[in-house]
Amino acid sequence: PALVQARGHRIQEVAEVPLVIADAAINSVAKTRDAVALLRDIKAYADVERVKRSKKLRRGKGKRRNRRFVQRRGPLVVHAGRQPLQLALRNIPGVETAEVSRLNLLQLAPGGHLGRFVVWTEGAIRELDAIYGSGKAVTSKKDFHLPRSVLSNADVSRIINSNAVQSVVRETRRGTRRSVLKKNPLKNDGVLFRLNPYAKTQRRQRLLSEFGKDKVGKKPV
Repeated sequence: PALVQARGHRIQEVAEVPLVIADAAINSVAKTRDAVALLRDIKAYADVERVKRSKKLRRGKGKRRNRRFVQRRGPLVVHAGRQPLQLALRNIPGVETAEVSRLNLLQLAPGGHLGRFVVWTEGAIRELDAIYGSGKAVTSKKDFHLPRSVLSNADVSRIINSNAVQSVVRETRRGTRRSVLKKNPLKNDGVLFRLNPYAKTQRRQRLLSEFGKDKVGKKPV
């Protein structure tokens, strides 16, 4: 829920996330007014009202290219197939529908940001295991395998401090001598004066001689 709220969705009154609707509740939904009543019953219509308030004029030249207004994304309803629910929801601002066998990443995570408010139907939830599998079951998608975690235990600090790892780790070296950074005496005055203390006197004499030549060369006005 925190990830969904971070995207701006209004789900404070929603019973649970992910939200699943029984098939019996959507079989009779064929009109827009029925769909609005359904969204009000599941406390998801507050997110639709947020979308309505967010509608504003687009900046730039896009307003002259058949995309005059912009608005936020609302709930995404995932269903199991062609149903009257699709036609009932298409006129509600911000609400999108998707078939479970044709899920689109641009709809599940608009802009590359996770946390879209998704409303699942009961039939769509049943189809998930058949389509994507559950680790052991065969999927209907060809050459598709669910991603598996590389580590069974993600607590890295616990792994490092375990007896099995600490017993084979080399002990900390103490009293190691670090290499000294070598500096060029021709570019670094501190190193030059340390190697040749008389270089400071030579530079001072050269500067005084140059200053004297400039002073003698000048003519009084």
